[in-house]
Amino acid sequence: MIRRNIANFFTCLRIILIPVVLWLISIMSKESVDAAHYWALGVFMFAAATDFIDGQIARRTNTISEFGKLVDPLADRLLVISVLIALMWREFLPIWMGVLIVSRDVLMLIGAPIIGINDKEVREKLAVHWTGKAATALLFVSICLFILFNLPAKLDAGFFGRINPVGFVIFCVGIVFSYVSGFIYVRRGIKLIGATSSQNGDITPA
Repeated sequence: MIRRNIANFFTCLRIILIPVVLWLISIMSKESVDAAHYWALGVFMFAAATDFIDGQIARRTNTISEFGKLVDPLADRLLVISVLIALMWREFLPIWMGVLIVSRDVLMLIGAPIIGINDKEVREKLAVHWTGKAATALLFVSICLFILFNLPAKLDAGFFGRINPVGFVIFCVGIVFSYVSGFIYVRRGIKLIGATSSQNGDITPA
């Protein structure tokens, strides 16, 4: 029982650490890199690392659970979106950068019930695509760079004087992968729903 709960513990820990990261971001200096930047970076990196840890534990101990399948990707999205919103609120990021990510998830939340991806049977058959994993990893890396190097007080430094250029490029690539993975997820869901309907006799083959 304890072994079964270890992976889920790290998943829940990722969610628990979100308000800690948000608080640290709220006290980061806008003029220079201070201790809060390093603490926010460290806690965020550990929270992001739990995404790898819980998956490895679940696979190696053969304790993959329905709870983990549902909550693990939710924890990832909550971590990414909440930190991006906090960085926008503190002006460490321009609003449009965060909106790109939030919009994708809003579209997924609205579209999933419409096309039936919220159906448990269909959802269980949807394999996680590598583009989704790549998007999450890239966004994690870009956020680390934004936390450490973005200084909104440098108003006269230009866009890349306030926004880390390496982080910006990684973020843009992550955005592309994020939307591609969303498209693939929806397309797979539609195909699975069509196949399920055909098997149940809802759709008569021509």
